[in-house]
Amino acid sequence: MKEANSNIAPYRIQQGMVALELGATDNKILEFFDYLTGQVPTGCVYFLHVLPEFDVLSGILGREGEQVISNYEINDEVVARMEREIRSRMNHRDGMHVQFDVKEGNPLEQLLEDAKDVRADLIVIGQKSGVNKHGILAKNLARKAKANTLIIPDKATAGIRRMIVPIDFSKNSVKALRTAISLNESLEEPAEIVVLNIYEMPNLSVYKIQRTREQFEKMLQRDHEEAMDAFLNTQVPGYRDTLTTQLVMQKTPGIAQYIMDYATEEGGDLIVMGAKGHSKVELLLLGSVTEKVLAMNEHIPTLVVK
Repeated sequence: MKEANSNIAPYRIQQGMVALELGATDNKILEFFDYLTGQVPTGCVYFLHVLPEFDVLSGILGREGEQVISNYEINDEVVARMEREIRSRMNHRDGMHVQFDVKEGNPLEQLLEDAKDVRADLIVIGQKSGVNKHGILAKNLARKAKANTLIIPDKATAGIRRMIVPIDFSKNSVKALRTAISLNESLEEPAEIVVLNIYEMPNLSVYKIQRTREQFEKMLQRDHEEAMDAFLNTQVPGYRDTLTTQLVMQKTPGIAQYIMDYATEEGGDLIVMGAKGHSKVELLLLGSVTEKVLAMNEHIPTLVVK
């Protein structure tokens, strides 16, 4: 039995909400979520499918819309079918209460409203590969939801052996890192947590230095290593030796691309990110780097921490 560091409590899902489309995308959602609830103590889970507004469909389709509407009527039969399919794909967990519902309306608005009503502390949604409406829904949900949001791409695999936690030393980085450590405390086999910092090489032309570029790069790397150690020892004391650190110098624009390249090349199974970092626009609810990672990510589950 592993020793749990008492500084950060093991992760627990008090009230999870899982958004389903009742289609092929759900397979990866249920596969990963089944793995997660097998590792993390889970109190309640609310599965929700949102149908488009029928009055809009009816106005577009006219009389033919009546038949379409009848095919998608929200009733007990639809919920029962949804429940059967989910229970057939997920293992039963003792003590986990499960609820199913199908509603009509604007998907984003309904998901946000229900997440608030059930007081969800974790929202789970899938994301299809490529540019599509469901991907936009996932990004918008992560932006506007008050709870942590787990986005599961349709090319994801179930299991967590390596977590990638990008940090910029902001308070939201601290939240993301502490959440990753908390989650790791719950895993039967702890994963490797890689704390990743992408830093930029300054324009040397504005500095009056008596060093070569190579010497300056080494000095810069040493400074960031010291900053990383100070950050970890201050923000997550007692865990420094359990974390792997990685510093990457940004030589071309696009921090999000660096994050995705590293996570892909190093076999990351989960990316844990803060909702925003050092943004110049403080009113943003989701940082631009996090948003870009979600937009280009097609295979690694990403947990956006609020």
